[in-house]
Amino acid sequence: MIEIPLSDWETRRLAALYNLEILDTKPETDFDNIVALATQLSGWPMATISFMDHHRTWIKAAIGLGNMEIPAHREYREAMIISPNPIAIHDALLDPRVANHPFVINNPKVRGFAIFPLQTAEGYTLGHLGVADTKPGTLTEKQHQAIEMLAQQTLSLLNLRLRIIKMRQMETQSKKIIDQISPVFNNAIDAVIMSTEDGRISRWNTRAVELFGWTAEEAIGAALHELLIPEENYPIFLEHFRILLAKEEDAASNRYDMIIKRKDGELRTIDIGVSTAFIDGERLFIGFARDITESRQIARELAIQKNFYENILNKIPTDIAVFDADHRYLFVNPFAIGNPEFREFIIGKDDFEYAAYRNRDNALAIQRRAKFLKAKITGKSIAWEDQGRNADGELITHLRNFYPIHDEYGRLSLVIGYGIDITDRKDMEEKQNVLVERLSFQNTQLFDFCNIVTHNLRGPLDNMSILIEMISDSSDQNEKDEMVSKLQPLIDGLRQTFNQLVETIQIKQDLEIRSERVNLEACLKKTMEGLEMEVKKAMARVVIDCSDAPELNFPPKYIDSIFHNLMSNALKYRSAKRRLVVRVTTKQVGSSIFLSVEDNGLGIDMKKNKEHVFKIGKVFHNHSNAKGLGLYMTKSQVEMMGGSIAVESEVEKGTKFTIEFINQEKFADSAV
Repeated sequence: MIEIPLSDWETRRLAALYNLEILDTKPETDFDNIVALATQLSGWPMATISFMDHHRTWIKAAIGLGNMEIPAHREYREAMIISPNPIAIHDALLDPRVANHPFVINNPKVRGFAIFPLQTAEGYTLGHLGVADTKPGTLTEKQHQAIEMLAQQTLSLLNLRLRIIKMRQMETQSKKIIDQISPVFNNAIDAVIMSTEDGRISRWNTRAVELFGWTAEEAIGAALHELLIPEENYPIFLEHFRILLAKEEDAASNRYDMIIKRKDGELRTIDIGVSTAFIDGERLFIGFARDITESRQIARELAIQKNFYENILNKIPTDIAVFDADHRYLFVNPFAIGNPEFREFIIGKDDFEYAAYRNRDNALAIQRRAKFLKAKITGKSIAWEDQGRNADGELITHLRNFYPIHDEYGRLSLVIGYGIDITDRKDMEEKQNVLVERLSFQNTQLFDFCNIVTHNLRGPLDNMSILIEMISDSSDQNEKDEMVSKLQPLIDGLRQTFNQLVETIQIKQDLEIRSERVNLEACLKKTMEGLEMEVKKAMARVVIDCSDAPELNFPPKYIDSIFHNLMSNALKYRSAKRRLVVRVTTKQVGSSIFLSVEDNGLGIDMKKNKEHVFKIGKVFHNHSNAKGLGLYMTKSQVEMMGGSIAVESEVEKGTKFTIEFINQEKFADSAV
């Protein structure tokens, strides 16, 4: 015996062959008739029907040949199994494909030879129908076609055999099922009905008597539809029964809801599942039925309630969603998801699946899952705020809540989630915070303002009062004119001080100031033109390098004021010991721009004055024009726009101010 390794394909082919249960069986008239017909159609004296298993070729039927079993021949076997087409051999003794085959060696009279594959729909060659002659030759075209048709008939016979085998197996299985269910047939909680193929009742258990009202004696032998179905529903029932009859295999998956009529005429709704069984060659249908009239009524009432509550929830202008215990959506209203397609998709899914469907980041899904698990574990309501963008791209803030619902056993059954749009409220809170901050600042300003007025305005006002008194007392007109001329500088100084005080107060109130693209070098040059006389008087050298960040988004009037205050301070507090040098540079770091103004002037004693540099009314050098407002105003303007200012200084070495302008893109063409 030749052992040939089995491939996966060959294993499946052999399984199809073995399912026929044909190997080593006794002769059968149907197959004997086929080989006899083959000899007549071909005009050749020899014919066979053979099947190939793993190690042999077994002949089921033959005429003119012996040897019912032939050992496997590797090359021949592989060629015959793989080829889907008939093979014609003119002379078996001379053809190298079969000359050494045991069949030819043991049957030297075989010369002309033709074989036709018996191939299944899946492409597995189970065997062959063959014809042979005692002299070399081939079949005519008509003979070839006739034998090929006969091979197809042989295959149909094999398929019929397979169906019979399956029917027998199903019958055996059905008998086992009946044996198993018989002891509990009459004690089943469902009504059990058995019907023949012609629709007549053959068995009827106790529960069927209770459900339908008919005794077993009255029911057995009666037509199902005539006994149980309202007459107007006959066509529907008979159509279902016709479809059931047309199914050859087990119909266990068939379930129906139908209205039946009890013996007393009452109409009820039943749920019935139907399966097929074969007993003693007879096909039977077994139905398991239960009364669902009350449950159907309850379901209808629940559906009405569900529609009622969903209608309410769909009209509440709040995001509402209902989840199961695994955080999957059971319901979501239009205010949570406006698009009907998305709303339909999300039912039965979670936030991660929805994020993938919408090509969104998982961050929000991760956050919501964490909140859900917290509510699930603690059994308590969980509230939080989250932000997202609406269809118009606007940032929306929601106050969200997960509220767990438990059943009577304390198990989590539902989680109700709702979200309230609090964007307007958050905006109001932010404005309120700004207002409170501004009021607090204004209180501080008022106190500082009083101090400045006391310090900076009292002196000029006292001088004016003295001059006015002297003018009133003087009788000399020339003397009066001289004293009047001295009033003008006092008035101008008083006006300048007052204007500066007003400007410092207005900074914190100017909430709607707009940023614009500002060229720093151009702005600085404009400032220097206004200070031209002071620059020439000080013979100052000003070095400007704004190449790294030549522009920024900032209110133009603020940057003008900042440059004026810093440059005028550098000129005002220069050292008499050296020529004044002022360096202005910019640097881009990420989204921030840093502006530095550094001089080599008198400097500030930072150990004493570190905490007072930017306070209102603080001066650090004796100078007639020092009022302590410039740096305070600069700091207010920078911080109003979200930036910061820092100072480094040493006495008699100089001072360096560094301003950070942050989030530049935030200010572009928008109100702050």
